[in-house]
Amino acid sequence: MSLSLKVREHAFLRGEATWTQGLNAIIGPSGSGKTTLLRLMAGLGDTSVDIQFDDMIWQGKNHRHIPPYLRPIAFIPQYPSLLPFRSVRQQIDWVLTPDFNPPWKEWADKLEIGSLLDRYPRMLSGGEQQRAAIVRALAAHQPVLLLDEALSQVEERLRQHYLRCLKNNPPSPWIFYSTHHLNEALEFSDTVTIIFEGQIYTPQPPQDLIMAPPNAPIAWMLGYRGSLPLDNGRYVLIHPARVVPGAHAEQGLVYPALVGIGPKPHSLLSQWTVRRHNTTWQWELPYYSKQWRGNAITIIDPVVVPYVLNNEEVQPYVPHVSW
Repeated sequence: MSLSLKVREHAFLRGEATWTQGLNAIIGPSGSGKTTLLRLMAGLGDTSVDIQFDDMIWQGKNHRHIPPYLRPIAFIPQYPSLLPFRSVRQQIDWVLTPDFNPPWKEWADKLEIGSLLDRYPRMLSGGEQQRAAIVRALAAHQPVLLLDEALSQVEERLRQHYLRCLKNNPPSPWIFYSTHHLNEALEFSDTVTIIFEGQIYTPQPPQDLIMAPPNAPIAWMLGYRGSLPLDNGRYVLIHPARVVPGAHAEQGLVYPALVGIGPKPHSLLSQWTVRRHNTTWQWELPYYSKQWRGNAITIIDPVVVPYVLNNEEVQPYVPHVSW
């Protein structure tokens, strides 16, 4: 089974993608098209976009548009659409299938709202409302679950716990969630789909994406901070988490450069500076216990790409991604 989408004449989005069952993360800067993509899947956008779920065509230029209420989906927007005049329990009962009672109480406990079921939305915080909306969606027991930054107001501990539960014990075979938290997407998802300035890139397993970023802006989003020239138009990407000070040929690629590491004032971070010829790279990493000076760095598991990554090209995209 697969869910495929092909954008032909959309005002903003372009590209195509095919997803299989699992936990599928959608990441990209603010305004890149993440919400637009999920709304298209839900049947709330341009009807000319081709969307097919297994053998069922949901919509397309030459096909009948399947309305949202006939699609096997549960859609949770970023801002919870809870009914103000019903308690959380009443809203869950409202969407339950008469002849089937999914284990929503188990998920209410996992999301720590079991004690809040008889409260009304006005009595809940933003994060509690988001968790209530998720449990209500799970109670509908649909095979496709769409989460549009539906965990954005949930504290980090609980958000990661919930993603771990989705990964290890999925309540739906198809789960899509958009997020700005790149590290969570890479850690918990089965595939990562990047959207950048409306372009939908091919969904990939996290490790494949890390080892082969398709272009410079996406490499920057993934945490790479520069590139080193090799030969034949190839370059090695620099990622702070894959660099160690000094020459250690047994661990990776040794690159001669002037390296300085020192504590950053009033911070638990250290400032790294690497200079070679007329090029300088700088980044911050968790606290390094002492100052260090040397003439080389070692790049572990070097990633080789056919493009240059430099500060002038990628710096404007930094503020849009949270880490």
